[in-house]
This record gives sequence, C-alpha cells and structure tokens, in this order.
Amino acid sequence: MKKSLWHQKVEVLYERMSPADPQYNRVREELQRCVAGLEGEKRVYYFLSELNESFRILHDIRLPSPNGVTHFQIDTIVICPSIIFIFEIKHISGHLTFNRQTNQLTRGNQVFGDPIAQVQRQERFLLPWLPKPIPVLPLVVISHPRAKVDFVPEDSPDRAFLSYPAELGARMDEKLNGRLPVLSMKEVHELANRLQANHRPYDPGLLTVFGVEKDRILKGIRCPACRTLTVKKVAKRWTCLTCRQSFKTAHIKALHEYILLFGPKITNRELRDFLGIESRSVSEKLLKKWRESSEGTTRDYTHIIKNPIE
Repeated sequence: MKKSLWHQKVEVLYERMSPADPQYNRVREELQRCVAGLEGEKRVYYFLSELNESFRILHDIRLPSPNGVTHFQIDTIVICPSIIFIFEIKHISGHLTFNRQTNQLTRGNQVFGDPIAQVQRQERFLLPWLPKPIPVLPLVVISHPRAKVDFVPEDSPDRAFLSYPAELGARMDEKLNGRLPVLSMKEVHELANRLQANHRPYDPGLLTVFGVEKDRILKGIRCPACRTLTVKKVAKRWTCLTCRQSFKTAHIKALHEYILLFGPKITNRELRDFLGIESRSVSEKLLKKWRESSEGTTRDYTHIIKNPIE
C-alpha cells in the first residue's frame, strides 16, 4: 500500500520548508493527517488479508460524482460477488463522541466532519457506477487502537455504521454467508478495473493551497546519509560536502521532488538552481536522460521531464 499523490507532495513540501516559515506548522499538521490515514488503511488491510473470500480491494479511490462536477473519495472498497463494502477509515485516538443530534464527531473541543454522513454520501454516489443492482454496505472504521467511542444518544441506530478492524472479518463473513452472487468474478474484476481507470487523484495546487511562494522552498540535493542539502557533483560522483560520503544517484530523488512540487516543466537554469549544479553540461546530460519533450524558443526553452522514480 503506497502513499497517495497528495501525501507524497505534502511530505516533500514539509521536508523542503524552513521551520521558521509561517506555514510550516500547517503543512506539518496536514502531513500528520496523511500519515494517520495511511496507518489506518494499513491496519484495515491487515485484517482484510485474513479473509478467504474472493474479492478485489481498492484503496483511496476518488471518482467523479454523478453530476460530473464534484468528486467523491472512498478510503477502501471491497468488491465481492454478492456485496460491496465501503469503508470510511478514521485513525483518531482519544475519546470520540458521535453526536447524532448535531451530526458531528468530536474529541474534546475538536470537531470533525461527520464520517457517517460521509460514507452514506459515498454509497449514494457509488451506486451509478455499478453495472447492476448489488447490495452496498457502508461502514465507518475506527482504526486507532487507543480510541474510545460514545454515541449521543446512546441507543442511536447509527451505531450499526461503526466497526473496528479486528471485527471486520466476522462482520463481513456474516453479511457474505448464504448470500447468492450477483457478479461473476470476471465482473468483479471488470468493475474494479473500471473504478481504478476512472480514479482522479486529489491534486490541487500544492503551493497555492498552503500559500507558499516558490522562493521559500529549500533547494539542493539531500544527502541520504546525513540528510543535509549539501550534495554536489564532484568528478563523476555526487558527494555530500557535510559528511563527505559519495553516491551515484543522489540527484534522482531531488528531481522526483521537483516534479512533485512544481510539475514536470523545467528550464536548464531552473534545474541548475534547484539542484545546485554549476556546470551547464552536467545539467544538459540530466535533461537529455529524463526529457520526454520540450517546448518554446531557444531563448525560452522548457523541458518536460519524466519522473525518474516512477
């Protein structure tokens, strides 16, 4: 299970910001949210992997809604021949209260969006994507092991939407037991492939979202050993000027980070500036290796480079 595109971008932005930057704490909080989300999905997947049933699992799927304008995102979809499960995963610790009178999830003074309403919306928007009528069971999964949950009122029927990772297997088996298949396994795979093909990753303008100017991004190639941004090209190797260790490919991750932050378009000057390269011939060799296409005039020549890590 890998990090989402948004998670990767936020992580790179965080690593290339000064702690003194006014947006540093905001970016750190968003990264913590991404890390918690991924940890929650991993915990859920661990228990799903114990099931013997034939199914397809999709993670972090974001699809166009029926109106074609907005999108809806589902943390985990499990497609079985007889039923589809959709999970809204909340990896939040502490004392959580589902207030069904205000439709809020709270932890002390913190107020979160209503995950029950979220998963109901996901169910509603998923239905038009299905090839034929098939039962859909939406669940909110509280994945953090140190979460304590209460409902207001205590006897709210919405408790039925709540589950925990360790009980998912038994709960799914209960729903699957004796239920006749609606989809063949071929149709299960076709549906999963169709949803995957229509996945639209959440990818707003990263720097715009956080209000970070391009010139506030820390430049240079990070040393894999000491983590400083002091790697330079010395002879035929990339050498860290801080710890003096040498590497063959330290620059590749920096190119990957540039693309995540700014996109695949880059000029020779921008490449040299971001990587801290003085030699134009060195930058030309890098561009020649990773360039997919180019555009512009000789004076304003822009290269479109492929991500060297994908």
